[in-house]
Amino acid sequence: MRTTGLLFVLFLMTAGIYADEHEDVIARRQAFRRDVEAHPEKTTQYLASPDAEVRRYALYLTVQTQGAGAKEVCKACMKDPDEQVRLTALEALLYHCRKDPDVRKLFAETASTDTSRKIAKLASDASWPFHREAVLIRNNPFWDHEVKTLRKDPIPDTEWIFKTDPSAIGHLPNQTWYREKIDEKGWRPIRQGYWERQGYNYDGVAWYRIRFTMTQKMECNAVELAFGAVDESAWVWLNGVYLGSHDIGPDGWNTTFALDCTKEVRWGEENVLVVRVLDTEQAGGIWKPVHVEILK
Repeated sequence: MRTTGLLFVLFLMTAGIYADEHEDVIARRQAFRRDVEAHPEKTTQYLASPDAEVRRYALYLTVQTQGAGAKEVCKACMKDPDEQVRLTALEALLYHCRKDPDVRKLFAETASTDTSRKIAKLASDASWPFHREAVLIRNNPFWDHEVKTLRKDPIPDTEWIFKTDPSAIGHLPNQTWYREKIDEKGWRPIRQGYWERQGYNYDGVAWYRIRFTMTQKMECNAVELAFGAVDESAWVWLNGVYLGSHDIGPDGWNTTFALDCTKEVRWGEENVLVVRVLDTEQAGGIWKPVHVEILK
């Protein structure tokens, strides 16, 4: 009984402390609102408040009054430890400064570095200029014939070159690492397999490039690039043309996928395959074989 009574007293004391703290928070936020209503010019001072809700509302008010002029404030707030503050900053940049080159670069960096999946996804969607709706022949509801594999040619596993992209800028207009002809200085040889096992202790975006010669033209209905698995997300170009993506998050690390390249492949000639890979945890890379499949 004595123990139970003591615990109850401690509970009441603790509850009283929490109640006092709660009242202090409310009072502090009310004082902030009164202050900025009376002195709007002091709003940005509260961006350094220890209270995340005060920082978020101060940012909201700054954007409301300055619009695109609050760009630098929003960029700084993208480093705030609080998710809601960063989200408010990102949404403001999306609305007011979406086409600004510096902001697009920030979106790309945020997509690969922010710890919030919600923010990273929103930033990734905002920074990504490539879109393609392609249906594989086997998934085409209007194709009612059996699909047969006429030929399955492996992409060489030892002839890739590789470059990390910590700031996730390789796809931006001033970089364009996906193009056929680029300056490949700084790219390093790599094999298929996890990049950690080849000396790259790294999580983030990295790029692969390879040149391969396509077989002579065959009578077929489709040509596809088939990937055994990429850990964990991939975006693919062939001869500078965007083919599509495999982007279902970390769960996609061991999933096969294919992309149609019927119109883009060059029969009997050299082709340039580029793969952008995002790994957010543990091992990463093109770790299973890639094939060109000729289908009929």
